[in-house]
Amino acid sequence: MNQERAPHHFGRGYMMQVLLHVGMSAIFAGVVECFLVFNISSYTSYLYQMGNDHPMVQSFAFASVVSILLFVLLGIVIFTLCFLFLQRKTARDIETLAQAVKQISAGDFNTDISISGEGEIAHIAESIRMMEEELSRHIEMEKSNEQSKTDLITNIAHDLRTPLTSILGYLDLIKNNQSANDEMKAHYLEIVYNKALRLQKLIEELFGFTKLSYGKMNMKLITLDLVQLLSQLLEENYPNFEKNDLSCDFSSNVKSLYIDGDGDLLFRLFDNLISNAIKYGAEGKMIKLRLRKEKQFVRVTVLNFGYIIPEKELPLLFDKFYRVESSRSLSTGGTGLGLAIVKNIAEMHHGYVEAKSDLSGTRFIVTLPLEYRDEKVPFEGGKNPEDKEKKKASEGQGGMEKGYSKVLQDKRKRKKKRGGREEDAFEKS
Repeated sequence: MNQERAPHHFGRGYMMQVLLHVGMSAIFAGVVECFLVFNISSYTSYLYQMGNDHPMVQSFAFASVVSILLFVLLGIVIFTLCFLFLQRKTARDIETLAQAVKQISAGDFNTDISISGEGEIAHIAESIRMMEEELSRHIEMEKSNEQSKTDLITNIAHDLRTPLTSILGYLDLIKNNQSANDEMKAHYLEIVYNKALRLQKLIEELFGFTKLSYGKMNMKLITLDLVQLLSQLLEENYPNFEKNDLSCDFSSNVKSLYIDGDGDLLFRLFDNLISNAIKYGAEGKMIKLRLRKEKQFVRVTVLNFGYIIPEKELPLLFDKFYRVESSRSLSTGGTGLGLAIVKNIAEMHHGYVEAKSDLSGTRFIVTLPLEYRDEKVPFEGGKNPEDKEKKKASEGQGGMEKGYSKVLQDKRKRKKKRGGREEDAFEKS
């Protein structure tokens, strides 16, 4: 409503200003005319006192019509000059705006529009300045998007070509190497299979990231127990802990914590973080997972004691296809999409993720609200979703605790073997 009235308001204000200038010019011209008429009238009275036969009286009577015309013309000239004088600033400002619009249309978005005040022209100048800033921002975004598309195509081509070239090479060996025995062929097929799995993983991550980035991933909101979800994740990653000779410590300041969210997406979020910690934190022999409930939100921290990420690279970690040290990423099989997916899922839940890395370890901290502010997906039968989820949690808690206790017991055994390691820095996050 305000936007619709704005043009009318600006036009009305400008018209009032013009009318004011017209009135002031007319008053000034009228004052000058009155002054001249008064003086001429006085002179005329003096002449008439001299008598009608006087030659000056006769000549003045003849010139009276011409005098009236001259008075009218003089009034118009005075009015015009006065009006132009009052409008000179407005005309100058309009010329400035015209030049600024020409420069902006030519692509110069650093144009200085030096017009101040409270009038309509000043409001228009401010609107043009805002338009200039918006255009500049949108053009920068377009350039960034174009660069992102170029980088995306380049990275996809590289990441697809590398395993595909290897697959074709080993298939060619199997096809044309007649001297290869069954054992060698089986070895080649195993390599081809692993490369194909990497291709599949890359395509799945790329597809998932694209859906998340463009908002095509529909959220299925439920009320879930985040403590149970994390416990289940650790249980499922137990073989990976074993394979990488890692132990894991999970601590929470609550026994259960129900939050609103998409269970599958949150599972993927924390699975990516734990997998990332396993890949890049194996040198530290320990991964710590901490859950803390704080008023209206929950904070989950995943800590590993492996490679320390340089501070200047921390803000770039969540960019798609970004990798810290390409050689390390290639050796660990990273696609560069995992943390970008983590960021998108956190933002979909109105939360955020941040990274910190120093001598005390590398920490990924996810902060999520306990309640999702948008409309929740209703459950069948109109039942309370929290009651339904709590019932599910209580039914599956026995097997979960049994499986997770195995991880903790194995962790304690390993800690005894190594003599333990103090990780006070975890509390700093």
